[in-house]
Amino acid sequence: MRVLYLSHRIPYPPSKGDKLRAFHQLKAISARHEVDLFTLADDAADLEYRSALSAYCGRVTVAKLNRTRARVRAISSLATRQPATLPYFYCSELAAEIRGALRQTSYDRIFVYCSSVAQYVVDFDDPPVLIDLVDVDSDKWRQYASVSPLPLSLIYNREANRLREYERRICERASCAIVSTDREARLLEQIYDARNLHVVHNGVDTEYFKPPASEPNESVPTVTFVGDMSYFPNQDAVTYFACQVLPLVRAAVPGVRFLIVGRNPTRKVLELGRISGVEVTGGVPDVRTFLAQAHVSVAPFSIAAGIQNKILEALAFGLPVVATSRTLQGLSDGVAAVISKGDMPGELASHVIQLLQNPALRRRVGREGRLRVSAEYNWERSMDYLCRLVEDAQHGLPGASVKPPSGVRAAHQATTGSGSGRQIALATSPSKHP
Repeated sequence: MRVLYLSHRIPYPPSKGDKLRAFHQLKAISARHEVDLFTLADDAADLEYRSALSAYCGRVTVAKLNRTRARVRAISSLATRQPATLPYFYCSELAAEIRGALRQTSYDRIFVYCSSVAQYVVDFDDPPVLIDLVDVDSDKWRQYASVSPLPLSLIYNREANRLREYERRICERASCAIVSTDREARLLEQIYDARNLHVVHNGVDTEYFKPPASEPNESVPTVTFVGDMSYFPNQDAVTYFACQVLPLVRAAVPGVRFLIVGRNPTRKVLELGRISGVEVTGGVPDVRTFLAQAHVSVAPFSIAAGIQNKILEALAFGLPVVATSRTLQGLSDGVAAVISKGDMPGELASHVIQLLQNPALRRRVGREGRLRVSAEYNWERSMDYLCRLVEDAQHGLPGASVKPPSGVRAAHQATTGSGSGRQIALATSPSKHP
């Protein structure tokens, strides 16, 4: 078969959440079929990765997305009934390239990664279109609205409502809709009848994130957070931990340090480095170097959707994780069971303190976490299921032959969780991040 693969961001290098899942999809599908990639780059530096992607694709088309102009288009759309997300991710150059390719090439499938770019192809009746929403973005904007002051809450609620209608339309038109977790599937079932909905989990490279041979220095108790610091939920999480949780931890463990590891730290994040014990690294060549220094990983999110790859990677590395309950909503029950959770500062601090002060407990929890994540989050198994969805003649509709393998649970088994009520002030542009 020949597949047109469309993504909202160039899927390379596979070093962050959205690119990681897209790259594994592209790699798996291209191993079985011919693939042409059409994508956007919002960073000029990403253009150099076209040659790397040529190893997987017969054609690689990358259009440059000007972020300033994209924001202007998004703001201008507030006077319309259109979600601001759509003009943000619209590029006339990419649209023309896709139309030309569909006229000149006989594609058997169109695979769309992320709902924001379904606008380019969803109105085509042939070939069949499969859409991986990954997360239900309308719910993410609803989360923003629920904890934001006026007038931002009104703007965010507007986007949530507009996106919800858009998600309903594209899922009804698609041959197959895909999400990354059971929770996201449950949310999508509330939007449309979900007759063609499938859950395909992320995986984790347990060989790459293999625990180091030596343990971290016990004389320097270390807590870490890894993530792209241009993403608001990450900024909010590290600010919350550094300002409200870390002081409680330091009262019991005076020498503890908090490593904030991730590229593009904002001024606000950099200013956290003034707090005693906080270190902001910025971008690093290899996050494993800093995971190897840590005794505990934290994920104190108030806004979360989908699977947090940073949790899977920390667990694969043998690190115990302390997280808010909202963070765990996208994880399987088995993996979530080995993560210490709490929503109040004192709850989170007590779990961190216990793990820092009890090396035997820390090692046991770390070993159990690695075993769980290795068993339940497997790229090969998930991508085999994805490829069968692409190949199936009925495209995932009732009566389709593909069945979810062990570890890829059906949407009707979804569970939900509760989240914290922490306040936020500002969200980022309408895009997916790790």
